[in-house]
Amino acid sequence: MNKTFLAILFLVSFIKIASCQEKNNIKKVFLLNTEKHFISSGDNFPDFGTKKDSLDKFLIALHKDFTVKDFQNYTHFNDAKIQSIISLLESKNWLHKINNTYKPTIFIADDADGELLYKYAEPISKNITKSIVKNLSKIKDEFQTTEISKTQNFEKWSFLILSNVLLDNWQINNIEKHFLKQKNRPLRNGKNYYCQITENKNSKTEAFGIYGNQYQSLEENKYLGIYGNNRTESTLTTSKNIISKTDNEIFGKIAENYLPELIKILEKHRKYSFEIYSKLAYKNEITFEEFFIWWYHFIYTQSTNEMNSKGILSIPENGNFDFIIIE
Repeated sequence: MNKTFLAILFLVSFIKIASCQEKNNIKKVFLLNTEKHFISSGDNFPDFGTKKDSLDKFLIALHKDFTVKDFQNYTHFNDAKIQSIISLLESKNWLHKINNTYKPTIFIADDADGELLYKYAEPISKNITKSIVKNLSKIKDEFQTTEISKTQNFEKWSFLILSNVLLDNWQINNIEKHFLKQKNRPLRNGKNYYCQITENKNSKTEAFGIYGNQYQSLEENKYLGIYGNNRTESTLTTSKNIISKTDNEIFGKIAENYLPELIKILEKHRKYSFEIYSKLAYKNEITFEEFFIWWYHFIYTQSTNEMNSKGILSIPENGNFDFIIIE
């Protein structure tokens, strides 16, 4: 048999195998269970869905270094459909070109990303835990000025105060303003919000076990809140844990008093944070601010878990702390 013909035959076979492997690899993206999360307030949410036309999978594929063509080959979308998807995402500021390659402008993380984000969070989260332990006596004294303390002890409220008040909901705006130096959240088609798309293998808990808040309006200036990472309490309609307007102001002051310590830690690790931002290749996709605001959720979740393991705070058995807050 002609050697040239054999070489061509081998090349064709190799291309077919490579194409098949590529298709099988991108298939993993389409098998992921994904969900969206936002950091926003008021009427600042996207006005389009990401499940239609697999927009979420398209962005994840680009994050995992698949090309637009890889996505098109798998979905069998025609050129017009692909261009329509690109135009939509660009118009919403969810997609842009970096070095002539399409990349998401929002934070993307699958399970493998999550493992690394927790791994590299350790130096910061451990410093935060040590800092809170150092300030614990002062924080407890501040709690004693609340109406809550007259009938309930600090231990019961420790999860909410040491995690949510010091690090999350009562603090997140301060992190944006004082560490990220951002006056406004990213502008996306007239709306200001941060957005992430993540893999979640367990629909009963939040992605990566991250602690967060769910709120439901009960009446004017009165809300039911749930802080934790367990979704089984979503049907809750009331709570015995009441945060009055006065106590809410005290909680805000507790967060404000701890803020200089927290900012000091984050500033100490700013260079390291930029190194991780580059190491994990998010630098090739999104801004540092977009990266850090979501990575911070991994950081404070890890601190929370460490404090729990050390007995500094107590996480409820169901993983959630419910409360009613009056503003």
